Parts: sequence; C-alpha cells; structure tokens
Amino acid sequence: MALQLNAEQKYILKIFGDRTKYIIPPYQRAYSWTESECEELFEDLKTAFQKNKSEGYFIGNLVLATSVRDEFEVIDGQQRLTTLIMFLKVLWAFDANNRKLKNTIWILDDRTDAIIEQRVKTNIFIERDSQSFNEVLSENYQYQKPKDKKDKFKTNIYFFYEKVKNLIYQDGNDIKDFIDFILYDVSLLPIFSEGENTAKAREKALKIFETMNNRGMPLDDSDIFKSNLYYMANRDEEQDTFVELWKSFDERCEATDDKLKLRAFKIYSYIIRGEQGIKSSEIGLRDFFEKMEYSPFKKKTYKEILNDLSRIVDAVEFFESRKQQADNELAKWFQLIDLYTNAYPKDAIIVYLVQNDLNSNNNTVVKFAQSLVRQSYAKGSTTYIKNDMYDLTIKIMYNKWEVFYDKDYICPDGFGRLYRGFELLEKYLDPNQLSIYPYKLKRRMSDTPSKESCNLYKQFFRGE
Repeated sequence: MALQLNAEQKYILKIFGDRTKYIIPPYQRAYSWTESECEELFEDLKTAFQKNKSEGYFIGNLVLATSVRDEFEVIDGQQRLTTLIMFLKVLWAFDANNRKLKNTIWILDDRTDAIIEQRVKTNIFIERDSQSFNEVLSENYQYQKPKDKKDKFKTNIYFFYEKVKNLIYQDGNDIKDFIDFILYDVSLLPIFSEGENTAKAREKALKIFETMNNRGMPLDDSDIFKSNLYYMANRDEEQDTFVELWKSFDERCEATDDKLKLRAFKIYSYIIRGEQGIKSSEIGLRDFFEKMEYSPFKKKTYKEILNDLSRIVDAVEFFESRKQQADNELAKWFQLIDLYTNAYPKDAIIVYLVQNDLNSNNNTVVKFAQSLVRQSYAKGSTTYIKNDMYDLTIKIMYNKWEVFYDKDYICPDGFGRLYRGFELLEKYLDPNQLSIYPYKLKRRMSDTPSKESCNLYKQFFRGE
C-alpha cells in the first residue's frame, strides 16, 4: 500500500489556529539557527511585504505526525517553526490588542482570552534549550540584549525585536499592515501522516522524512541516521531508552569534536566494509546505511548500533587523549598519524583500536601505529592512500595485518605538505626521545632533507 499523507498549503493564521499545537520530540537536534538565518528570513519577509505584497510569501515545508486531534509531532521543520513562533511573539509586543495574533502564539481560553498553553512546545533532551524557549515565550518577557550570546533563543528574539522596531520607527512602515501580511499572506506547507496511535503516525512521518531527504533536501546525515534509529526504537516502544542512549552519544561527541557524530558513522562504515572485504571506492554514507544489505540498520537492533558507535567514540577519545601526552612512546606515533594530510590513516588507527582492547599490551599498539606511519608517510601526501587503508582495514578486521616496510624507499627531494610530520618524525627517530607535547613545528629554510636525515628515514622505512 502506498504511503498516505496529507498536504495543504496554509497561511500562518490557519497553521496556528483553533487549538492546534506542535510538539518537538526528544530525538530532534538542538535549536541551531543563528542571526544570519534569522536575518535572511526577516529580509525576505520585509521585501515580500514592501514589493510583492499581493503575491504573498512561502516559507517552506513541515513534516508532521498526528494521532491525537489538534496535536502534531514535528518530524522536520522544527528550526523554521521555532523561529517563526518567536517572530510572532515579537510582533505581538507591538500589537498586543490583536487577539488573532496572540492566538498564534498561545492557545487561549475562548471566553476570557487567558493563555492556556504555548502552541509550540519542545521536548528535546537539552534541558537548557527547553527552559530558554519557554522563557522567551512567556507573556511578560523583557526584550533585552542577552548576556549569554550562546543562548540562540534570547539572541534571535532580541534580533527580531530590533528589526521590527526599525521597520516601524526608522522605515515608517505600518505595523498593523505588516502583521496582517504575515498572518494572511505568508504560508507554509504542512505535510502530515495520521495513525491510530502515536507510534504508527510517527513511523509513517519518519518514512516521509526519509524520502524527502533522500531526494536532496539539505540535512545532516547524522540527523537522518538518528531518525532511523528512533524509528527502530519506536517500533519496540522504547523511545525513552533511545533518548538516553543517543543523549550520551551526542554529549560525548560534542565534548570531543562537534563533527564527531558524522565521523563516527564514517568509521562505522569502514568497519563494516572491512568485515565484508570491500576494497572498492566508497559510496555516500546515506546510501551505505540505508540501501546496502549488510547495513547494520538491516542487521542489528538500535541498541547494538549505538553500542558500536559508543565503542568508536571510546577509541577516538583514547587516541585524542593519548596523543596529547608528553614523555609517552605511543603518543609519538599517534601525533605523526594525526599530522598526516588526510584522515584515512587516522580512521584506520581508530578501526584498529575499536577491534582491540584499549587496555591491551601497549607495545602491540605502538607496533601497529609505527607500521601505519611507515605505510602512509612512505607514499607521501596523497588521497590514493585510501586504497591502502581499505585493504589494511580488511586485514585489521580479520587480524591478518603485518608490519609494513618499504624496502625500496627513496628519500624524497622535498616533503611538500608533509614537512611538519617529517620534521617531527626525525626527532622521534632518536630512540631516547619520548613524545613532545605541545610541539611547535615550522617549515625549515630548506625543504630538502640532509644526507644524515635521509639515512635515518631509510632505516626507519626499510626496517634496516
């Protein structure tokens, strides 16, 4: 049976009408719009109002799920929806007698117009986001420049407040006309699925979300994978368990590197490719995890997948912390791997660490790391090293890797982009030299290695 959905373009007043409310579910990412996105939205609305008023303005899509009358779970579009409701709140500050405008921000009592609840509510894991959002939507919120610039809710609502104030008092626009334009001429396209219960409605909406994003809508792959995992947990009615596991994974990634979530999935794909014996070129991550028969999304539970990702983060944390240690043998080789000009060797060492006990014999890890430095540096700075790493990953997965030596190694005339790595390598080829951290390396006047340096490199790479 084809996936059924409902879609009808609606003006703002219809989107936020009657007793309709929108719930941002726990698995969604934190609010991330900056002043830049807010300015783009405001300028588009302002231009449409001043120059193309009769044509109106279309903001975009919302993907929603519903099983309860007048209550929608936001699957996609929460950044736009959250920003829009804050913008409406600012407009109300300049037209507080407008009941219809007030009714777009809050659900009101039919007889007294007293506020019953917010129309848009957030349940995402990050508690400070929920608190700040509720604060800026409180009826008596004071519009002041926020002290904490990282608070995007307070920063953005103050930005809109200043923009609307300038629109009225500097540009001389009629605020009532502008508000009427926003309410009656600005539209969105809510696309929603219905189900007999929340789980079934959400499952359908997540499928819509997947399909739309597979057709090119610009969302981060890790968010797509998160929705897929939530979909798996949803089938088992274990949403709360998923939220806790993902929250832990997300926080650990953020503490190490804000790009680690996506990198963890990348490394996960290398592990699976290694298990499958795949040496061919990579395909897109989304296609890999959603279409391949050997994808863990088709073979494992969401708990098993998150456990695998956690082990990858363990390995990354180990690598990052160890490379920053002074007077440590392993740190030397981790630093050199880190200095290579692309991430393929570093991803290979993470795969190795995932497959081996991090508390195992340090000498074995040193031996592998030394071999990896030889294998990557011997080729120079090149993306073609990826082919060697694909092959090495397979050997790691089946514990068949061998120490690498390049018996034909010839000292290069110059080091190019690897000059920092070779300079540090030369220091570390002194057997009495332990790791240096932090290290400061500068390009030498001459990029041509001396005869003595070449002899050291030959001994290292050839194993002489």
